[in-house]
Amino acid sequence: MEPQRFKAPYITQEAAWAAADQIRALHWPSGDLPVEVEEILWKVGLRLELIGSLKKDLDVDAWLKGDLNRIIVDLEDYMDDRMQNRMRFSIAHELGHFILHRGLYEKIEIASLEDWIEFVQAVPEDQYSLMEWHAYEFAGRLLVPLDRLKHEFAQAVEKAKIKGFVDWDASGDLIKGYMANSICRVFGVSREIIEKRIIRERLRLPPA
Repeated sequence: MEPQRFKAPYITQEAAWAAADQIRALHWPSGDLPVEVEEILWKVGLRLELIGSLKKDLDVDAWLKGDLNRIIVDLEDYMDDRMQNRMRFSIAHELGHFILHRGLYEKIEIASLEDWIEFVQAVPEDQYSLMEWHAYEFAGRLLVPLDRLKHEFAQAVEKAKIKGFVDWDASGDLIKGYMANSICRVFGVSREIIEKRIIRERLRLPPA
């Protein structure tokens, strides 16, 4: 495929979410949190390959290899406990590409990560961004199931009330940040991911 002719498939937000929910139901039926995405990889036939200085040399956290058998991740970040949440999301993101874009990857002959980077730099920016958005939405929904998010959100609202938050409109981003910081620990993702899931899932704070 010539990079200039690259076109992302049509996948709605709801379709990406549905795919994530299906994969989680099939391969993480316990529903335990956080979702251990590495176990899901094994069940769908993917393996992890650790490479040193991947992020340092190429500014890449993780990459779905062209053979569609492995996800490459940065060794240093993988071994760093402080990067656990970020690594979990990065792997889930690449799993999203595997589930949603497999047919597209099969049409692209990429032998190395350097080749992939060169290819990405040559494709239309809007099309690549769209594909990344698909994988981002998949990963967010996979790691943050809606029913559990609603439950944790409701509990966070009650905790916020106890802390004295009553004027929700005036609190604005402060209360959202407070709640996301509390909720994120349950799911093993960053506060920013929870903030975006709350927005994407249209969860609402109590009326003022």
